[in-house]
Amino acid sequence: MSAYTRANSRSGGGSDPRLDVEVIVDKLTSAQDSGSIKGEGKLVDLGLNFGIVELPMRAAEIGSAPVENVSVYFDDQGWIVAYLRHDRPAAAIWKHSDADGATINDPKTQQALERNLLVIAIDEVLKAQDQATGGVNPSDVDYYDWTCGQCDSFVLFRGMSENGTQDEIKFVVPYTISLVHASAALVMTEQVDVGSSATSNLSVDGNTIVSATADKPLKSADFTLARDVERTSLHRVRIDGPSDNVAIGVVMLLYDRP
Repeated sequence: MSAYTRANSRSGGGSDPRLDVEVIVDKLTSAQDSGSIKGEGKLVDLGLNFGIVELPMRAAEIGSAPVENVSVYFDDQGWIVAYLRHDRPAAAIWKHSDADGATINDPKTQQALERNLLVIAIDEVLKAQDQATGGVNPSDVDYYDWTCGQCDSFVLFRGMSENGTQDEIKFVVPYTISLVHASAALVMTEQVDVGSSATSNLSVDGNTIVSATADKPLKSADFTLARDVERTSLHRVRIDGPSDNVAIGVVMLLYDRP
C-alpha cells in the first residue's frame, strides 16, 4: 500500500528544487523519538536527486509502542511516496491513538482513515523540509496498492470492545463491485504484562482474522472475504476483548469502483 503527494514550490519559486533531498535525509536519519517516529530512520537509497528512508513509525500509542516500518521516497521535484513493504497488509497503515476520543458509539472512523501512517510519514518529510505546519491535507494525498493495482478506492470500518463488551459492525458489499481485497488490524490499548493470557479477537463472518495478545498487542493480516459476486453480500465484524482492557479493530477493503 502506498500514498503519494507533491510538495508545494518553495516561496522563492524559480528553478529551485521543491525539496532539499540532503537536508531531509540528514534529519530523518538522525536519532529521534517523537510522537510519530521511534528512533532514527534507515537510509535505503540516495541518488543525485532523490532519497529513500525507512521510518520506524509508532503504530499504536501504548506502552510497548509497536512499530510499523514505512519507507518514504522523495525527490527534488517535490514528489513524496510513503509505502509499506509488499508483504504487509493494507490495514497496517492504520494508526491507533488513545487520544482521539473514540468510543463505541463514535469510533472516529474518518479521523482514523485520514491520519494513517502513510500520511503521517509524508508529514515527517515535509517537516524535515520545514514545509508542514498543520500537516498535509488528506485531500491532497492519493493512494495506490502494489498488490491490487486494479483497486481504485478503499473504505475502513472501525469498532471497539470496551471492558468485555462485544462490538459488532455490519457492512454490505454491492454486487456491482467485482474485486475486493480485504485486510484487518487489531490492538489492545492497555499495556499488559508479557506472558499474560489476555487476548482480543477480530472475526469476520464468524472466522477469526487477527488476535492481539500481551506479546503482540497489535496485529494485522490479509484475509479473503467470502461472498457471492452475483449478489449484494452482508458481512459482520465482531471484536471481543478482555474485561479489563479496550480492543480497537479495523477492517479495510480495497475495491474497484464500478
